[in-house]
Amino acid sequence: MVSLEEQKVVIIGGSYGMGLATALMAVDAGAEVAIAARGAAKLEEASQALRARGGRAVPWRAFPIEDRPAVAAFLAEHAPFDHLVLPGSTVKPILYDELTDASAREAFESKFWGPFWAAYDARPHLRRGGSIVFFTGVAAKRPVKGYIMGACINGALNAATRSLALEFAKIGVRVNTIAPGLCDTPLNDILHAHDKEERYRTMAARLPVGRVGHAEDCALGAMYLMANGYVTAEVLGIDGGQQIMY
Repeated sequence: MVSLEEQKVVIIGGSYGMGLATALMAVDAGAEVAIAARGAAKLEEASQALRARGGRAVPWRAFPIEDRPAVAAFLAEHAPFDHLVLPGSTVKPILYDELTDASAREAFESKFWGPFWAAYDARPHLRRGGSIVFFTGVAAKRPVKGYIMGACINGALNAATRSLALEFAKIGVRVNTIAPGLCDTPLNDILHAHDKEERYRTMAARLPVGRVGHAEDCALGAMYLMANGYVTAEVLGIDGGQQIMY
């Protein structure tokens, strides 16, 4: 079993989905956890669930990951810590013909620049031996119609992972990324509410594993990347074989 005893994990995007699943597993592994996300109500609910699970208070703060000063203040507030996990961003599906300068920039602000600057601003606060875990997605390698910005951003952050692993090696910190495929998370209730179940059935029939993913699948990956001190610069695909499906 993975142990994170006497370690502290900060999760930006920890109120639901993959972030909350990671927080729950981290608490089970003995870690001290702090979470942040956009919505206060969800954070309060998540904090209570985590406290019930681990027996100690889990502090939280509400802000968007695009708000760099707020992110930096939150990181400083919980310093020092061992691991920074960054699932807290969203990129809405945008058809290429409907793309605008504003929507493209909004997507990059959320999923690339938000996590990128969070990692940068975490440098003074990370303990040696710790790690950063980004979240991207399979679209960088298996494009999906209507998700061009997701593909662009995922590819950029995957590439950044390898360069950042070299930069953070100077302070004894590892940098890795999880690239999920289609997972059944609350975000899809918003992004694909009109056809979610049909989308899941169609994808499950094509995937080698015969099902779509769950938040816990990706949380297991995050736990592995945090705990294994011999892994850095890795983009870990957790996609049920989506890259090779017919």
